[in-house]
Amino acid sequence: MRIDLSQYDSYDEAYRQFEWDIPESFNMADALCGQWADGDDGKRRVGLFYESEDGARETYTFWEIQRVANRVSNLLADHGVERGTRVGIVLPQRPETLFANLGVLQLGAVSVPLSVLYGSEGLHYRLDHSQTQVAIVDEQRADLVEELREDLPHLETVITVDDPEDVEGVSWDDGIAASSPRFETVETAVEDSAYIIYTSGTTGKPKGAHHAHRSLFGYIPGWQMINEFPGGNAVHYTPAGWSWVGGLFAVVWGAWYHGQPVVGYGGQFDPETVYSLLERYGVTNPLLTATMVRLLRQVDASAYDLDVEVVPSGGETVTEDIIEFVETEWDALVNEIYGQTECNFLVGTNHRQMEINLAAAGKPCPGHEIAIVDEQTGERIENGEIGHIAVKRPDPSMLLGYWNQPDLTEDLFVGDWMLTGDAGSMDDDGYLYYEGRADDVIITSGYRVSPLEIEASLREHEAVSDAVVVGVDDSDRGTIVKAFVVPEPNVTPSDTLVTDLQQFVKDREAAYKYPRQVEFVDEFPTTVSGKIQRHKLTE
Repeated sequence: MRIDLSQYDSYDEAYRQFEWDIPESFNMADALCGQWADGDDGKRRVGLFYESEDGARETYTFWEIQRVANRVSNLLADHGVERGTRVGIVLPQRPETLFANLGVLQLGAVSVPLSVLYGSEGLHYRLDHSQTQVAIVDEQRADLVEELREDLPHLETVITVDDPEDVEGVSWDDGIAASSPRFETVETAVEDSAYIIYTSGTTGKPKGAHHAHRSLFGYIPGWQMINEFPGGNAVHYTPAGWSWVGGLFAVVWGAWYHGQPVVGYGGQFDPETVYSLLERYGVTNPLLTATMVRLLRQVDASAYDLDVEVVPSGGETVTEDIIEFVETEWDALVNEIYGQTECNFLVGTNHRQMEINLAAAGKPCPGHEIAIVDEQTGERIENGEIGHIAVKRPDPSMLLGYWNQPDLTEDLFVGDWMLTGDAGSMDDDGYLYYEGRADDVIITSGYRVSPLEIEASLREHEAVSDAVVVGVDDSDRGTIVKAFVVPEPNVTPSDTLVTDLQQFVKDREAAYKYPRQVEFVDEFPTTVSGKIQRHKLTE
């Protein structure tokens, strides 16, 4: 099945006419690389530009990528990996990360992408919970995995990239060199296991979202929307790690499904370095979170010759200041995507096919049925009212279930509606308004208050660099609005400023919405994927 939404003249036409036609047999690796590697221009079509932190540069065609992936499949098979075996990939942005994922998928095994930012507890939990049998690591986390091995009864083999010292394992370089570059992809059903991707764990233990090969199809309509149906000259990049849905699926897999190249960088996020990468590789579609853009706007963009056309963004609300900066300084469009690890690319924006509503997250992507429901009954809520954002099953993007947690999987649904855990509303025109996590909506003195609305207002104040709003207990009102504010570098916090901010919100929003408490902080607590941990602020 090939998906092409650019054939439709309008969003309404695309949403009304689009239908899924998903085959019974399907392997993601074939769709991502195999089809391009075997094509007439497979040896010339570039799939990956990579630059290491020390400036070394590498370029890989799809044909070259496929041959290394084949070697990975053969190497894994030699070490007992077969259909259904979990393989942990604990690697940063580097070519081996993508080679490993493809090698696992075409073998019929299950990839478990894991961030190199995880500490001992986080990494141990995920390796143990997923019952990972083989781990592929580099020097960033090789020593830690070695320390954890005694407490990981399922972990049989560690494959080490860069051959770090004092680690008992199989050398990636030696194993790849000794393995054949020929491999026939295992035939997999569209419902067969492909990934276990762990949630960020903002509350409670992280859950393993277990996905099938069909999940790739579920991403494509939304990917095409937010990337404005990129043509043959498109180049994609994101600073987000390739262990996250946003980095791996939303950028690399989306681009490769369309035969387009991606850029990878092995160093840490640095605004000037990001600008250099955008310029050097002619990046047209960089996926950036709102926080990343805020950091980038601290650098003079006019010093760089940019080719940016569209900035897809997700993971946090895109505010008007972000849109204005990208349009003014980069002469580019911003498109927002909404989704989550369990079921992604559900709602988005597209300038070509719909009128953009800056206050909204967009409209449901073709192929996905989204509604605002009562989380107890599953009944739809009237337009304009805040309720629970839900997606109807079956949906190709939807998880098979939480790995080894059937009770949590059952709790995820009310009837045929999968509850996202997010609060929102929809208007009569079909736009969705994201109001934050469902348990983050503040009910104060009987009023329902969206923290994101107050945060956006506070960011408009000249003294505010960033803000996070939560609800805190109060003996009189049950809950009151509290704002944590990062002031601009040249601003000194004071009681006068607190009063000024409170009045600012009153004037712009409503008297009942203003933050009755304001606390100034230097930064916010975040998960390893960069999401703000609001529950830690309330604690």
